[in-house]
Amino acid sequence: MVNAEELPRQERRSRRRQGRGRYVLLLLLFLVLLMLLLALHWFFRRELRSVQRGWSMESFAEGGVQSDYEEYFPYIDGLLRVTRDGAGYINGAGKTVWNQSFEMAEPYVAISGTFAAIADQGKNAIYIMNAAGTTGQAETSLPITKLSVSETGVVYALTEDREASYITVFTKEGGTLDISIKSILEGDGYPLDIAVSPDGTELLCSFAYLENGVLQNRLVFYNLSEVGQSAGSNRVVGGFSDDFKGHLCGRVRFSGNALAQAFYDGGVAFFSTKLLTSPALLSKQETTEAIRSIAYSGDYVGVITDTEQEGSTEPYRLSVYRTNGQKCYERLFAFPYSGFTLDDGRAILYREQELCIYDRRGKIRFSGTLEAPVSEVKILSDNAFGMRLMVGGGGRMENISLR
Repeated sequence: MVNAEELPRQERRSRRRQGRGRYVLLLLLFLVLLMLLLALHWFFRRELRSVQRGWSMESFAEGGVQSDYEEYFPYIDGLLRVTRDGAGYINGAGKTVWNQSFEMAEPYVAISGTFAAIADQGKNAIYIMNAAGTTGQAETSLPITKLSVSETGVVYALTEDREASYITVFTKEGGTLDISIKSILEGDGYPLDIAVSPDGTELLCSFAYLENGVLQNRLVFYNLSEVGQSAGSNRVVGGFSDDFKGHLCGRVRFSGNALAQAFYDGGVAFFSTKLLTSPALLSKQETTEAIRSIAYSGDYVGVITDTEQEGSTEPYRLSVYRTNGQKCYERLFAFPYSGFTLDDGRAILYREQELCIYDRRGKIRFSGTLEAPVSEVKILSDNAFGMRLMVGGGGRMENISLR
């Protein structure tokens, strides 16, 4: 029989053995979880090397003749193909959702959310589409030079004559709204670009003008809602010129209802319109290097410059920023690209059949050669198993899997 005094000692030894067992089990579970996380990290960040083709479709016009003008644009979950004869939306499954025929000498495309507006630059016609198809058509009285569309389908068209420029606003059905902005070329300057906020109530314009014989640049913010009415008949709520002395700003955009960016020959400027009556300059990412290309998508903007390092084997610099001005990454590279785009922070470079993709940390995700020429790329999915792309170019669209 067990002595009564031995029972407490046996119970203590048993509890210690149980405690050690639980500790070993927790340690094993921790090691398994750590190995799983490391494996997932490696799978997500590994460089993809194999190329597998999925569906493909010819995008030639009737009669099998390739158009002499063809451009592709990322649109919703697929690509928007635009030629002089019309436009078509093809989704990620390779299905043609809609086609719109027209005749344009020089199509000009603006996209925001599910809305797209296509104008005949230098002419008067505008077509307005969403995910379901054409919602309306509009016509201007003067030649169109620039176009911008909001996520609600409101279209802003910049037109001009010899003395002034005019901004006319249309509904998604093509009706004219009672909003108009006139700028005298000799006084206000020549408009280089326009951008409308996603909700359609804010407008940003870049003007070039002469001051004492020197070419200068001015950015002007307009508010076209009830808030802007208190700013006067011109609805101007903010202007910036001293920050861009000696520079020209050729591209402006809204990345949200409270954030805007301006691309100029000295870098990128980041603005906040959170206070509707007083836009603020958040920061500027300046460069002395020559800017070769810009791109933007969602919450990211990207700039490629020529490096100033003479004789460098990596002559280009890629810089990607958040739309509030925060730098995400910077990389030197030597890939002789001809096209550059961003897809949710991932930089895509291409040239003929060659393709290079950087992930959101600036690490090369894929670098290789495809079978067909590349004009535009849409990333359909990106996970531990690889990446699926929709690629347009050379009169063809196809689905590509990278593993």
